[in-house]
This record gives sequence, structure tokens and C-alpha cells, in this order.
Amino acid sequence: MTDDARVPPSPAPEAERLAVGELFQPFSPAYQEDPARNFYAEAHARAPVAYSQQFFAYLVTSHAEVMHVLREPGLFSSARLLEPVVPFTPELLARLQKGLFPLPPGLFNNDPPSHTRARLLFSKAFTPARVAAMEPQIRKFAEEFAAELARGPDELELMRDFTFKLPMRVIAALVGVPYEDMPQLKKWQDDWFKLYDPTLDMESKLIAADGFVAYTKYYTELIAQRRAKPTDDLISALLRAREGEDALTTEEMISHLVVLLFAGYETSASLMGSLLFALLEQPELWRRIGEDAALLQTATEETLRMHCSVQMEPRHATRATSVGGVEIPAGATVMTFFGAANYDPRAFPDPLRFDLTRPNPARHLGFGWGIHSCLGASLGRLEVRVGMQALRAALPNLRLAEGARRSYLPSMFFRTPVAVPAVRG
Repeated sequence: MTDDARVPPSPAPEAERLAVGELFQPFSPAYQEDPARNFYAEAHARAPVAYSQQFFAYLVTSHAEVMHVLREPGLFSSARLLEPVVPFTPELLARLQKGLFPLPPGLFNNDPPSHTRARLLFSKAFTPARVAAMEPQIRKFAEEFAAELARGPDELELMRDFTFKLPMRVIAALVGVPYEDMPQLKKWQDDWFKLYDPTLDMESKLIAADGFVAYTKYYTELIAQRRAKPTDDLISALLRAREGEDALTTEEMISHLVVLLFAGYETSASLMGSLLFALLEQPELWRRIGEDAALLQTATEETLRMHCSVQMEPRHATRATSVGGVEIPAGATVMTFFGAANYDPRAFPDPLRFDLTRPNPARHLGFGWGIHSCLGASLGRLEVRVGMQALRAALPNLRLAEGARRSYLPSMFFRTPVAVPAVRG
């Protein structure tokens, strides 16, 4: 049955919606360990559209209703995506405004027609032909990193030593950022996200603001260099690009690059980390994926369903409407849970099980859906496939370290493994 053909359920009573909303505790250890068991399952069973009084937001978790929100970008706007849950203080704003702040609308905090213009310009870098042509280079990078691990110590930490290194190398080459600068850029990216952490103290946020100011100034200088001396990279291509007569401003380019660079390595690294746990927890799977590319693809899709890198994005209702029979006022925040939709038992029977025989495995929302679906999804899948194949070939006896268990970084939005400790075998 399609989403549109189903009979929508009656909304839960208000008291139940509020009770389920109280279960959304994104910074609690239990939630970080397993949001599916500690929030998603209860939401699906009791109130697929709930309300959080803590975050003043409607929580949309069912697959059908998440799709409803995503297919109506005019009704559910992304323009306020970077608004903090806790408003920035005047002191923090003053510190941030020493650089470029606020960022102009980018790829993900934007609505049509501005979003359409930006997406058309960037999509030229991610055409199927362009992505396919990158495979030999990606394979070279992956084999180099895997060979380095095979020559190194027996005890490994794969998030640090492989899953971040590979996509960072790839996105640096694509965008035109010197690879040796990537550790510093990642630190600045992390500073950016610290600004939105409501649990972080003000002194730490001010330090993070200084990092983000340095980050925007770095891009300003790099864009000026490419303007004076273009090369074969995305920055140079964007400087030449036109949509009609409308070129991107330097400020717009910085905003796009901040998002693109992060999305280019963080989501792929997180996916590879979760996939490695899935494969190494069942050593037979690690053995089989060496000869079975189709099995690797299926395992990747099921990992995307169960541990998608972006778990949730907020939207804002542009006018009064309803979702799942629940009235949504104009201007209200609607938290759209991709991660929860992927555990909806109406769409994915027995959703807590890692199932490599699941029909239609790519039905998940692991890369989002609609006009804001992940622009680099095909590149991400390619990086994961090539990366896992290179790692499996170099380390056929790789296994999880004794006592290794999944743990994820605290975040309202992302699902990134803290570490993947392993032994060469």
C-alpha cells in the first residue's frame, strides 16, 4: 500500500501527544544509545505526531507523515533551519559578527526559488557521469588508507583512521580545499555545531564563535585565490557559474561551502562507522562482502535505514495546517524525524531487526527525500562501497576489539559513532 492510499490514523488525544513529547530527550544517554527503543517505538505506537513542550515543537515520526511534510516545501519551510533552540546572547552575536554571520541562505536552509537556483548550480558537480568518473580516484585514496592500516599497529580506531579520512580526502579534492587543511576545517565545523548545543556553557560557545569566524575568513581568502587563479575544482566552477545572469556572491559561496564540506565528509563517515559495526558484529558478513557486492549494497541500505546520519531536521509551518489530523499553527516548528520514519512498523515490518532480506531496501529516508534530499547521495554510496571493499581486501581478518560497543555522539540532529575500535586479526 502506498503512503497516499493508506487510511490516516486518528490523532492521539492531546494528553498522549504531550506525554510522548516528554520522551524526546535528545541529550540523555539512553536516547543517544538507542533513539529507536527510547523514543521512536513509543511515538509510533502512541502518537506519531506529538508535541514537545521543552522544545516548543511538533514531533513528526511516522513514515507517511514525514513524507507529507517533505513533499510540501512551500507549506513547511526550511528557511529558519539554522535558528538556535536557545537564542544567541548579544555577546555571542557580537563575537560571531566579526566574521560572516548570519550566513546567507544555503542549500539546506533555503526555499524555492532561491533554493532551486543554488541546487541547479551545485548539482552539476554531482551528475551520475561526474560521480562515476571519480571512482578510480576514490579507490586509490581508499586503498592507500587501507594499506596504511594493514602496515600499522594491530589495534585500530576506524572512525579516526579510515571512515573520516576517506570522505575528507574526496570532498577536499572535489571542492578544492588543500587536504592538509582538513583537520583544522573539521575543528572549525565542530565549533559551528557547538554554537547550537543548548547544553554548552557560554565560555565554550564564545571560543567556538572565534573558531567559526576564523572558518569564514579562511573561505573568503580561498575564494579570492581561486578568483585570481582558477583551478579544476568546485570553487572555481562556481565562480564561473551563472544561472541566468545571477552569479553567486562570495557570501553565498561561503554559506554553501560550509554546508557542503560538512555534508561531504560527516554523513559518509558516520554511515561507514555504523556499517562497520553491522558487518564486524557478524564476522560471516565481513567475510562474504569481499565476494558479494550486492550483499554489501543491501547492508549499506539497511544501515542507512537503522542509523541514518541525519536523524531529524526542523521545518516551520508557513500557514495553519494539519499533519496526521493534528492542527499545526502558522509559524510552528515541525521536527521531521527521518530516523523515526525509518523505524515505522507500517513501512518496515520488524523495524528493530537488521534484515538483509528486507523488500525494497532503499525505501528508507536515510538521505532525506524531496527537494532537500542529499545532493551527494550517489557519491556517498560510492565512497562507502569502495571504502569497504578496499578495507576488506587489505584487512580480511579485521574484527571488533574485545568489549567494543556502539556509542554515538550527543546530538539532536546527527548520528555519528564515537569510535569503532578494532583489531587487525
